[in-house]
Amino acid sequence: MLKVVIKALAGRFGYSIAKARKTEAGGKSAMAELKRLMKDVAEPVVFDVGGHHGLMANAFRELLPGSRVYSFEPFHDSFEVLKAAVADDARVRALPYGLGEENGPQTFHVNAHAATNSLLPTDGEGARTWGEGLLNTARTMTVEIRTLDSAMHELGVPRIHLLKLDVQGAEHLVMAGGRAACELGNIEVLYAEIITRPTYQGQKRLDEALKFYYELGFELHNFYNASLTRDNQLRQVDAIFVKRAR
Repeated sequence: MLKVVIKALAGRFGYSIAKARKTEAGGKSAMAELKRLMKDVAEPVVFDVGGHHGLMANAFRELLPGSRVYSFEPFHDSFEVLKAAVADDARVRALPYGLGEENGPQTFHVNAHAATNSLLPTDGEGARTWGEGLLNTARTMTVEIRTLDSAMHELGVPRIHLLKLDVQGAEHLVMAGGRAACELGNIEVLYAEIITRPTYQGQKRLDEALKFYYELGFELHNFYNASLTRDNQLRQVDAIFVKRAR
């Protein structure tokens, strides 16, 4: 997932961790396409929202050597792994808070597997989509949340060239907290996970997510990394959106 998962869970969540390559359908992988979209930006600013253990932060640094990456992770245990994973790279900044719709402390759901943690409570139907146990909530805790607009202001970042969202169904909350940046056209490319089967309470359906991003000023570019249930139903997909011309 964009919401980066540990390798032990990657297969179960429909992902393989590999370098950018051609897909079986002959098109480019998501990472290869992101590199192409960033080809004219010498020092792209990347917001890695849902940093988890740092896999994607390091992948972006390898993909885009001139990039500066800000990686956000509110769950303390995962943040400590993230911080260690990027410690040797001065162009990656690990931040111990998450992004959402409002500033301040918020309830966070800690599940059996940290890769499934979310601001949203899990849906009872999730086990039918992902299997038993993955989404079981062990406890809740309070974490610090900032809006995207606030984080950009506090960090002195006027423009985001690539915004990656992997926050387990709460992607729309992150974007709701970044409306000013969207209205000003200060986000160029969005790479977001979309969960399409019931997994979290309050998540958006695929059609709702596409409409939501369009209303914020983004055009769908393409879909990648489709994950299917055993019954061949789409349960998750990654999407690249680009800022719509005004």
